Amino acid sequence: MRILLVVHKYPPESLGGTEIYTWSLARALTRAGHDVHVFYPYPGISQDEANAEEDGVHLWRVALPTSQASEGPIKQFWHTFRSAAVEEAFARLLEGVRPELVHFQHVQGVSARLIELAAGRPRIVTLHDYWYFCANSQLVRPDHQVCSGPGWGWKCVDCATARADLSVLRLARPAVALPFAYRNRYLYRLCQQVDHFLAPSEFLRRQYIAQGFPASRITVAENGLDTARLAGTPIADLPPPPIRPHFGFLGSLAWQKGVHILVEAFNQLPDKAALTIYGNENAFPEYVAQLKAAARHPYIRFAGQLDHRAVGVALRQIDCLVVPSLWYENSPVTIQEAYAMQVPVIASRLGALEEKVQDGKTGRLFSAGSSQELAEILCQIIEHPDQLSALRAGIRPPLTVDEHVTKLEAIYADALS
Repeated sequence: MRILLVVHKYPPESLGGTEIYTWSLARALTRAGHDVHVFYPYPGISQDEANAEEDGVHLWRVALPTSQASEGPIKQFWHTFRSAAVEEAFARLLEGVRPELVHFQHVQGVSARLIELAAGRPRIVTLHDYWYFCANSQLVRPDHQVCSGPGWGWKCVDCATARADLSVLRLARPAVALPFAYRNRYLYRLCQQVDHFLAPSEFLRRQYIAQGFPASRITVAENGLDTARLAGTPIADLPPPPIRPHFGFLGSLAWQKGVHILVEAFNQLPDKAALTIYGNENAFPEYVAQLKAAARHPYIRFAGQLDHRAVGVALRQIDCLVVPSLWYENSPVTIQEAYAMQVPVIASRLGALEEKVQDGKTGRLFSAGSSQELAEILCQIIEHPDQLSALRAGIRPPLTVDEHVTKLEAIYADALS
């Protein structure tokens, strides 16, 4: 089968969960005998470098106009869901490659109109987050509260004007809400053309149904994990933890990930455990500075961004992973990676995390935002480390990407028929 995958970013330039999943899926589909092509924007790439092949996967990269880097807020907003340059390149690709099926992973910053342009062949969309009805894709308001939905663009105004220099626009809320209402309605209409949606969690599926998306066309299908990637060899050895039990955080150092809740909780613990925080410190430097200033426990370590080849090594050093998120997580790849390495997970009781972590069996759950409750759970594990052995016994291996492909092939075949 000739399959075209569409995504907003791709490794090694970007290593988010959606990107890693798409990378793994493309290779697994190729191993299964399919002709796989991946289309995505790549700022600054020359025409000579636009097309490439890696491990049998055909990469089609389209350069974004350099002018987009200096655009004003209105054009930036427009280009989050429409791009004439990308649409033209995609139309040429469809004509040249003639894929039998198009599987959209993400079109934020690409162009949602690609869904329409791919008409005449089955179109599958994986819902990795809430972008099709939430412009910031995470359902988090500027006051750090989770959002119930766009409300015809009315609530979107607060997110759009969160910057101090744009706050005056809130006085014209109806006018500012209008483009968001248009965006959301436009994406909703496009999605009516999609043959099948895949949601990696039941929670995410319910969120889309609540926004009017067709329940009969949304299937819950967990993303597969490339377990071979966890056996990769890092460039350099990671320093061993100074003391055990050793807790860890792997992910974005951003407010909605709740890292400050973890730091606050760890500050309350005795000097009998260690915490290592892995994440890019350059994306949100002010937040990282606040985290480091708040860290008072002697065994809190900030270890920077983890090389993707070292994830398995890092998890082998961690006794328990902590996912203290403050937003509606969908299906964090870090939880799958932890389970693949038999590492229990402590997570917020929020969103799909309640599906991914079975309290008392594969990990522990605590009330989102409660550093006190998290500290109590961490303290229990410190005082009774045998709990970790019991939790490890309850972990089952996650779905592998090859097993996932077998399920996808059935969905693809059904769409083609």
